[in-house]
Formats: sequence, C-alpha cells, structure tokens
Amino acid sequence: MARPGITAAHVAAAAEALHAEGQQPTIRGVRERLGDTGSPNTIQRHLTAWRKARPAAAPGQELPPALTAAIAAELTRAAASAREAAQAEIDQAQAEAAELAAAGEALEGERDELAAQAQALRGERDTLAGRVDALQTEGERLRAALDAAREQATTAQQAAAVAQAQAQAALERATRAETLAAQQAQELAKAQQEAAHLRGRLEAA
Repeated sequence: MARPGITAAHVAAAAEALHAEGQQPTIRGVRERLGDTGSPNTIQRHLTAWRKARPAAAPGQELPPALTAAIAAELTRAAASAREAAQAEIDQAQAEAAELAAAGEALEGERDELAAQAQALRGERDTLAGRVDALQTEGERLRAALDAAREQATTAQQAAAVAQAQAQAALERATRAETLAAQQAQELAKAQQEAAHLRGRLEAA
C-alpha cells in the first residue's frame, strides 16, 4: 500500500496556521503541525512555493478568525488522515510480515522434510551399494568355483580318456596273448601227437 504524500495544500495550510498564530513557518514547525509526517525536502519545496506565491501582507494585517479556524480544522483533518494512513500502512506491513513469517516457517518445515527424505534416500543408496558389492563378490566367487569345476571336469575327462586308452591297450594285449596261447596249445597238441606216433613206431620195430 503506497503511503499518501504530503501535498502543497497541506504545507500551505500548516504554514498559514503557524503564521496566523504569530509563528514563523519553518520546516520543523510545519512538519510538527502535520503530525510529524512528510519528507523535510518535500516540505521545504512546498514551503518555498508557498512563500513565493503568498502576497506580502500589509503591516498589522491578520487573517479573519473564521479563516484561521478553517485552516486549523483542515490542518487537524490532514494530520489525522496522515496518521490513519500511516497506521493502516503499519498494520498492513505487520500483517505482511506475519504472512512472510508463516510462509518462512512453512518453507523451513518443507526444507526439513526434504532434508529428511534426502537423508533416507542416501541411506537406501548406501544399503543398495552394499548389496551390489556383496552380489559382485558372490558372483566372483561363483565364477571362480565354476572355472575350478570346469578345470576339474577337463582333467577328469583327460584322465578318463587315458584310462580308456590304457584299458583298450590291455584288452588288445590280452586278446593277442589268448590268440598266442591258443596257437601254442595247438602246436603242443600236434607235437604230442607226433611224439606218440613216433613212440608207436619205435615200439613196433
């Protein structure tokens, strides 16, 4: 709300009232008569204009009492209006300050809530990071175990192939030995038959 300024009419009325009371219109006197309102620079500017516009009064000339009373009443009304306007401005400023304070408290509450949420999210992030690390470690362990199992399987397959080759070779050797034994048995039987035949011939002779 903009504060109503002191007008030239207010300054002129205050100056006329002071002059009518036999006082010299000064910036301080006019301001006090206006209820201690108005900028000294503004009052000086309007007071200078009033002095220039005011005709020089004849010696002993005084304002009529009715005019003096009217000026005083106008001055009182202007001062009361200025005080009311100033009080309204103060009340509005206080209300706005209260609204700003309430808004500030609400923002502080939201800030605290957001900070708590951020802290909770950081905790969840740290927990997930720990789980990821644990899973990575477990994955590395499982990969190492799988590699070892594959190596053991390869070694077992190689050993089985060697054992199978050795068994096949032993079987072949046994087969050859059996064949040789059969041949030797046949030759022995033939030799025995020939020896028996020779003994028979010798005995017949």
